[in-house]
Amino acid sequence: MEIVKNIMDKVLSGVCAALLSFMTLLATYQVITRYVFSSPSTMSEDLLSYSFVWVSLLGTALVFGQKDHMKLSIFSDNFTGTKLFALSIFTELLIMTIAVIVFLFGGTQVVGVGAIQISPTLNISMEWIYIVLPISGVLIVVYNVINIIQLVQRFTESKKEGIL
Repeated sequence: MEIVKNIMDKVLSGVCAALLSFMTLLATYQVITRYVFSSPSTMSEDLLSYSFVWVSLLGTALVFGQKDHMKLSIFSDNFTGTKLFALSIFTELLIMTIAVIVFLFGGTQVVGVGAIQISPTLNISMEWIYIVLPISGVLIVVYNVINIIQLVQRFTESKKEGIL
């Protein structure tokens, strides 16, 4: 599982880095066309907005996978052993449930609506923009499953070693 997670981390990090680089170049182009040539590009503005959505949602999946998301440690700081393990599993399952409902089911519906919409400036189907919702949902769920497996492995190892 660690190998799969490392591969996912590297691929997602690379995609996010590429998107951020693309966005930087696009923003620079936009500033130059607007202020130097007095001819703003609406296409680059939309592309920048869509890229921002993609990098945000893919970055969200990456952050959940690395467990770097914001969390209230008021509960987890007070628990140890089996209680901390149960809370960690519950947290992963809660995140997974939200990802399935919002990103997978909701995102799939949004993609369906986007299939009948065309971006006026880019002249592409909006489903290509919205497809990132179910993609990030799948990634979050896969990360949740990996995190749960790792939690169980660490918990059982700790029990065997007599730490818990």
